[in-house]
Amino acid sequence: MLRAASLRAIVGVRATASSARRARDDRPSRRTLRAASSTSASVSSTTIAPFCELLSRDESSSNATRPLAVVIGWFGCELRHVKKYAMMYVDAEWDAVAVAPPSVSTLVPSVADAYGDYVLRALSKRQATERRGPIVVHVASNGGFIFAGNLMLKARNGDARARALFDRTKGFVFDCAPGNLRPDIIARAAAAVIGGASATTEPAPIFEAFAKALMMRPSIDARLRSIDEVWGKAPASSVEDASWTPPHCPAMFAYSEADVLISPREIEAFARLREEKTGARSDLHKYHDAAHCEIGREASRFDDYRKKVHTFLSEIRGATVQ
Repeated sequence: MLRAASLRAIVGVRATASSARRARDDRPSRRTLRAASSTSASVSSTTIAPFCELLSRDESSSNATRPLAVVIGWFGCELRHVKKYAMMYVDAEWDAVAVAPPSVSTLVPSVADAYGDYVLRALSKRQATERRGPIVVHVASNGGFIFAGNLMLKARNGDARARALFDRTKGFVFDCAPGNLRPDIIARAAAAVIGGASATTEPAPIFEAFAKALMMRPSIDARLRSIDEVWGKAPASSVEDASWTPPHCPAMFAYSEADVLISPREIEAFARLREEKTGARSDLHKYHDAAHCEIGREASRFDDYRKKVHTFLSEIRGATVQ
């Protein structure tokens, strides 16, 4: 009953905040797109869960062997924006799943669990996580980092579908993430989403008071702490399940010196920490004038970003999948 109520909350809150254009984006459908770098192959876009689409080339040698990217968007993002980044992977001959987690699923554990189950069931039904090719998980901002962390917690707790996803993960891409989550960051992010503009340094006191109260709730504080622990961002506070550990694989970081929400120093610190803990390399690519989660907004910068992603993919595509 709680899961059903949480799922209704997802749909209800998202529908209230969405425009008619977003509603059209998220309606169950199958559409055909054109790959940016392809000379002939079109790309199908299929809704597999609310705010979640699978992008795949119509022509296929074998779905079972083609690699997969799971691209998880930022707080308050629209699915159409996440799909733009997912197409970077399709252009590299990967399939991609674009996920735009509802904002409420970022900070409310019961909603995060319900929506996470929905996405994992959809991936399992499509056998997307059972293929033999490698998987890359791409997270944008703290919102993507938190949602992916919730899925990791499911894997740590024994969820077979979540383990199928991360056991085949051979690389991570971090876009403007992660930062140290604070009430002022949540507040300014919320103000940007509602205002339909880029984030600024301007305080948002009403949102900040709400965010502070939310983060003080024991269930939310404990969940955020657990997410940092499972990512290796914070020391573990309890004995972990030794039967499963998060993948120790290479990571790429794309971030900006001009980001006003997440400090580039915090991203660099996490990259170094992750490298020290896992022994897996971190590739850092810093831009100088991109706003938060807008590295791909300007065409020439997006082309550079895509090239860096493709180079990263070419280095891990041969990774062995058990």
